[in-house]
Amino acid sequence: MSIFERIAEDKIRRAQQEGKFDALPGAGKPLLIEENPYEPEGAGPAYRLLKNNGFTLPWIEEGLEIERELEEARRQLRQAGAGEDARRAFEERIAGLNRRILGYNLRVPAPVFQRQLLDAPDEIRKALQGVTRSTSTAE
Repeated sequence: MSIFERIAEDKIRRAQQEGKFDALPGAGKPLLIEENPYEPEGAGPAYRLLKNNGFTLPWIEEGLEIERELEEARRQLRQAGAGEDARRAFEERIAGLNRRILGYNLRVPAPVFQRQLLDAPDEIRKALQGVTRSTSTAE
């Protein structure tokens, strides 16, 4: 952190402690941010039209779909158990999701929005964690 950042942080912290931010207009209410800094130039009206009609940016919807599919794959693996066929099918789904994640990462407007690729063994462990605990306690 630079000296200027430290000075700014100290001033903000002192102002907070003194209560200077307590009576600001709109305190405790959500920010109304209408401007999207990541939208391409000239695309504002199209994005507002999507937002006002219950849609979101295509790359955000794609990210949500990836997350839903991952949760569904985990659920199905838990139901199927830890058998070799179930694991193999799960690994194939993870490979498909990783292909989608690669495409998704190419479409997001900034690197901060990119997703990491999924690690199949780690995802199997996460999915079966609850199943393994419940079966091991029953023994």
